[in-house]
Amino acid sequence: MQRIFNYKKLFHLLLSIMLIMGSIACEGEEAKPVENNENPTDTPQNPSVFVLENLVSPEHYPGIAIYTANMGKERSTEVYSEWVIRKSSNVSVNSEILRNGFNALHKISFDRIENANDYMEFVMSIHGKLVNRVPVPIEFLQNLAGISFRAVSFETPIILTLEAFSIDGVLLKTEDFEVNQETMQNFVMPISSPDLHHFAFKIDGSKQNTPGFSEGAIGIDDVYLNNTSNTTFQPPADDTQFINWLKTASLNYFIWNYRDVGGGQGVVIEDAYDATVVSLSGIGYAYGAYVIAAEENIVTPQVARERILAMLKWQEAQNWSNGLEGIHGFPYHYFDINGNGLFNSSPEAVSTIDWAMCAAGIRTVKQKYANDSEIVSLCNTLLNRPQWHETIHDNPSDTYRFNRITKGFSSSGTKNGQVWADAFSEETDVIYLEALASGQVPNLDLSRIYRELKNGFYVSWFGSGFTYNWMQLWTGTVEPYKTNSTSAYLVDATTSNTSFGNNYMGLTACATVSEVEPNGFIKWRNYVGNQGSSVSGAMSNEVIQVSPAPYGAVLALPFIPNEAIQSLRQYVELGYYHPLLGLPDNIRMRDMPNGINVPVPNWNPYDLNIGAIFLAIEQYQQNRIAQYYLSDPNAQSALNQLIQSF
Repeated sequence: MQRIFNYKKLFHLLLSIMLIMGSIACEGEEAKPVENNENPTDTPQNPSVFVLENLVSPEHYPGIAIYTANMGKERSTEVYSEWVIRKSSNVSVNSEILRNGFNALHKISFDRIENANDYMEFVMSIHGKLVNRVPVPIEFLQNLAGISFRAVSFETPIILTLEAFSIDGVLLKTEDFEVNQETMQNFVMPISSPDLHHFAFKIDGSKQNTPGFSEGAIGIDDVYLNNTSNTTFQPPADDTQFINWLKTASLNYFIWNYRDVGGGQGVVIEDAYDATVVSLSGIGYAYGAYVIAAEENIVTPQVARERILAMLKWQEAQNWSNGLEGIHGFPYHYFDINGNGLFNSSPEAVSTIDWAMCAAGIRTVKQKYANDSEIVSLCNTLLNRPQWHETIHDNPSDTYRFNRITKGFSSSGTKNGQVWADAFSEETDVIYLEALASGQVPNLDLSRIYRELKNGFYVSWFGSGFTYNWMQLWTGTVEPYKTNSTSAYLVDATTSNTSFGNNYMGLTACATVSEVEPNGFIKWRNYVGNQGSSVSGAMSNEVIQVSPAPYGAVLALPFIPNEAIQSLRQYVELGYYHPLLGLPDNIRMRDMPNGINVPVPNWNPYDLNIGAIFLAIEQYQQNRIAQYYLSDPNAQSALNQLIQSF
């Protein structure tokens, strides 16, 4: 339903609300950050103001989308870069997301732009943050021809200035545009500089032509980087090209988000939007990503080796036994970019599953570079550190935990009380595989791995998609896991059809909507580990289906390729896709909060989710990762023992 807003009434109400300041100020002596406030409800009394058009599907334009407001995450674009609103001290600013069907718009209201030096500006980077800036990946700037956007004024014509800057803050180009009220207009500022890093939409008091100009509101939408092609991107129609497009997007994450930390060390960050956290399991994926990126000619063999070596050195420099960076020879789950352990007061400071996944990546590069003594030596050092015997519960009176591997340690070395092997999961199997491959626990009791047959296959607790391919991403499809996974993913497809009315496969763990603010911004802070299919080890009321994740559909590709590709095509038909990023991390489709009545995408991926895409596609296409990984005789022997344990 269309909503018409009385902005005069809104203005008078806003004057009585104290604005809370919250965004980061960048350059400018008087620049102050602002934070969004709750808006009062407007009543449709003024028919002359702009009404947001109802769209039945997302719109796409030529070029590379940087910001569409569809995700509605505060301070984040769809390409997981940062935006902020800055202003001079006299100005009040309010920000909100308006929606009508699949149409979303960022509206910024302002007041007290009365003097020549008063201003408000909406600033966004193309990649990364506006502080601690990193270079823009070349893929964004190839054949750059301009910056395009759509804008509308809600009350009075506005002279809007677009300023383009280099990474060092040098002004590259500026142009003024007259934005009229009531009608959404398309604007383009030609620019071809390869130095473009961020840009600002600025309302400058010295440039306004309207007498008595003070207050107003502007809507910004569909900010794109234009290139020399005028063709709007469409995902490839050919299935092979389509899958390769998704694989490249996955690999790009690890290339774009590598950070050189000095001293010959480097690392890939967990979340492109948050450069302060590194995930241990994500580093394992990063090792595999650079192996494949080099073989796909996405990076040179020299770059791949340099970065793999730097990541190994980053890990080698840590002390995994001191309680600060690890315990019992196991590294912590999370680190900062400089290699300092994070969250070490948590009972899960050490995560055995995350180490097992990291170790799988290390074993892979050890075999890929088997003739490189420096890499092999570092790999051996890291693989030999963990003391696996410390992970096993040894109290025979504790019949539940006895002879099972703990899920984690606190920094004091205390097992956290939770254990693996109490239900089927390929998480359990990859952990037990690494424990056996270490050679430290040759008598590990594999009969303690509990596997429940249900509907003809071994079910994981929540039936979450990743639990049926977390080990085979490294080993390739192997029996009896392959047949088991095939059955599980077929149930995923059936459940998806029932839950969403279409084959949106991908019932797996992801970060989905936690709440929608009154101003329309969405918080994506609810990690749903209990999203799974209708057949699982848990009670049906414990399992949810709300946000299917395309990476979960890709995980099914090696097992039920026709259904998986059909599902991925259904995501494309929904309309959320990007030429460089592929598909969103997940899309919220059910139990929508606060009146949102169409699916909304989460474009902020984690290394673990997006890394699974290139691994599963590689598993489906050429299986090179498995060939490297299983050429490690210890890994192959451990896998054989697990197979025999069924």
